[in-house]
Amino acid sequence: MTRIIWNFIKEKLILPYLDVEIEYYDLGIENRDKTDDQITIDAANAIKKFGVGVKCATITPDEQRVNEFNLKKMWRSPNGSIRNILGGTVFREPIVCKNI
Repeated sequence: MTRIIWNFIKEKLILPYLDVEIEYYDLGIENRDKTDDQITIDAANAIKKFGVGVKCATITPDEQRVNEFNLKKMWRSPNGSIRNILGGTVFREPIVCKNI
């Protein structure tokens, strides 16, 4: 479903107004397993290179998902992996800017 929503956003809100080439990295659990999660590292490095990225919802596997998808292992959270590569942090409260 996230791919459908992302496609809608691109088609309606981005591509009609900007002439940009968009790189796509499939962070679906099957592709992460197939690439030994290298795709997540590649996506994070692309965000570093271009200074921008959009990440849709993904599955962080637990034991049930490992069995359900017949995964090689229980991969780490792609959110955490990307955040660590970018040197990011998690904000638990909104950051309010009065001038925005």
